Amino acid sequence: MFSVDQIDTRTGTASTYEFSHGNTLPLTGVPFGMNYLSVQTTQADTPWWFDPHQTAFAGLRITHQPSPWIGDYQHVLFTPLSGDGFAETPLLTYDPKAATFAPHLLHLTEQGQQIAMTATAGLTGGAIRLHSLTGTTLRLRITSPKSAYVNTENNVITLTTSNFSGSEDPDFTMWLTLTVPEGQPLPTVEAAGTDATDLVFTTATAEVRFATSFLSAQQGKLNLSRLAQFSFDDLVAVHREAWQTHFDQIEVSDHHADRENLFYANFYRALLFPMRFYEEDAKGAPQHYDTTSKTVRPGKLFTNIGFWDTYKSSFPLYTLLMPAQYHDFLEGCLNSFKETGFLPRWLSPDERGMMPGTMVDAVIADAAVKGQAQDLMPQFLEAMIHGAETISHDPKYGREGLAEYLELGYVPAEIHESVNKTLDYAYSDWLISVVATSLGKTEIAAKYAKRSENWRNVFDPSVKLMHSKDKAGHFTPGFDDLAWGNGFTEGGAWQSSFAVYEDLPGLIEATGGKDAFVENLHKMVNQPAVYHVGSYGGTIHEMRELAAQPFGQLAISNQPSFHLPYLFAIASDSHSTELVVKQLLLHAFSTAPEGYPGDEDNGSMASWVLWSGLGFYPVTPGSGKYVLGVPFFDHVAIHLPNGNTLTLTTPNNHDALNFVGERTLNGKPLNGPFISHAALEAGGEMRTTLQLLG
Repeated sequence: MFSVDQIDTRTGTASTYEFSHGNTLPLTGVPFGMNYLSVQTTQADTPWWFDPHQTAFAGLRITHQPSPWIGDYQHVLFTPLSGDGFAETPLLTYDPKAATFAPHLLHLTEQGQQIAMTATAGLTGGAIRLHSLTGTTLRLRITSPKSAYVNTENNVITLTTSNFSGSEDPDFTMWLTLTVPEGQPLPTVEAAGTDATDLVFTTATAEVRFATSFLSAQQGKLNLSRLAQFSFDDLVAVHREAWQTHFDQIEVSDHHADRENLFYANFYRALLFPMRFYEEDAKGAPQHYDTTSKTVRPGKLFTNIGFWDTYKSSFPLYTLLMPAQYHDFLEGCLNSFKETGFLPRWLSPDERGMMPGTMVDAVIADAAVKGQAQDLMPQFLEAMIHGAETISHDPKYGREGLAEYLELGYVPAEIHESVNKTLDYAYSDWLISVVATSLGKTEIAAKYAKRSENWRNVFDPSVKLMHSKDKAGHFTPGFDDLAWGNGFTEGGAWQSSFAVYEDLPGLIEATGGKDAFVENLHKMVNQPAVYHVGSYGGTIHEMRELAAQPFGQLAISNQPSFHLPYLFAIASDSHSTELVVKQLLLHAFSTAPEGYPGDEDNGSMASWVLWSGLGFYPVTPGSGKYVLGVPFFDHVAIHLPNGNTLTLTTPNNHDALNFVGERTLNGKPLNGPFISHAALEAGGEMRTTLQLLG
């Protein structure tokens, strides 16, 4: 059984503005927590505040940052200091190789002052333990931009912080409450400069409990009180078990060194987002802060999630492994709709309006087609139709360019990212038809199924790729299949032209049939990995990441390309899918700080690794089907929430064997490119033998 203690959370953290190996952070907490703890290795005001190779550190940080491109909010820094303190907070020193970065535990030693610092975090709070190795007294400096010390009452210290990259509420606040365990002397509270407060201890060993709340100081104290029954070691054990319970749901064994670790390191990443944005009152009822109305409301809410990134990989994983949690996520989406008037696109903490499309539609339809959250579907159908028909005057909400889409059947080139928006809207129209069908609304289903054919309006048969079209109905001149932008999002024609998830048979036919389609795919992966900056006007990090991988224009470094390797199989060329997926798994991913080929993005790329390693992938969320690939592990046992177990066995799993020879399900041949969600839920054994030649 794989232990959570084997995970090092620094996978993918060696990233910069110029090049991403994941743009991840080493986060410690519990799955889908409200806060995470991390190590901050710089004093600079930057969203790239952790460097895995840096020996300097500023302290431990409470963070809510989902991505450096989004930024953090309500972040707080805990810095360990000797009892005499410092007028200015120093940049401290630690040995990264000797530190522990685990999902449930952080431990490091500040070398200059010889202070050991250990921390753990749960849903709304956690604990920090300090120990002076030289016997000196201690202090813990708490620093946060735009923070204020409130008071000390009944041994509970309360501070507020109000720093964030963006929010509908300009006064959005977090309450931080702190105390020490019973029997430990209460520290003295001293002002330590602007936005900094010191907790001064009289001992060489000290422990601080902390909790946060987005609702009130009183709720913060309630959250803190829930930690009182646990010792520090008990808290560590509870938080460890929260991860281990999920890890035990999938048992992976493999004879290759570090391959099990690759799976669980990515499983850890897949369980971090979305983050919880609700708290339980004294009776256990969920309540959350609505930044739109600036009031506390009942119900669940989640945040720090971009649906454009995650709808195609991580959310389908949750439907298989944790449908009850998935229902909670959907409740949060519905509450977001009720409070803003639109379904969410990119939340942190509220709507940021990033990326095209309303891809939460896929999260909803995928539940509908799998028979989940049926109680919510009538309200969701209303919300989805509202988003498809209502023009928002705030570009953060709804579909940008909707008026033109409704009039022309496509978003014209005069509007930014026009091709991707057209394709996303057409897919969302089909997703509306899926939900409508599940509710027996045949007329609505027919209307939006017909409208989903709008992808054809931006398909250019002369180049067999998508091409931006102006308001007059003409394809824009000077088409360049290697140019980025020009109607496309974070890519060009090769990366985005195959985003017709709802009608891949139609796309194959429009390309000239299966042979022509496969030829186009081979052209994509076998040409040089070069790019032209196009309308971006300069090189962005995604361009560099494309060029760094020897897979032509595939660009597995970004979400639009996740399904591309599986399109060969849909067009009856399964061996090419197997070859590309196997080579990607072998060469593009690892558990190192440089472990991802591009932005990991809220569990999305990690989930691609999980799905692809299991041997199938959800190309079209909302269809209830998966496309078969190639298994990467010797043996996997998935313990499903319905009580069934799905066992995946690959007896001759060797790196040199790239192709599937035979695949059976419960002893019967499994032919064709697809397997249904129902078949996976039924459990049993999928047995795959590999072969050398395709």
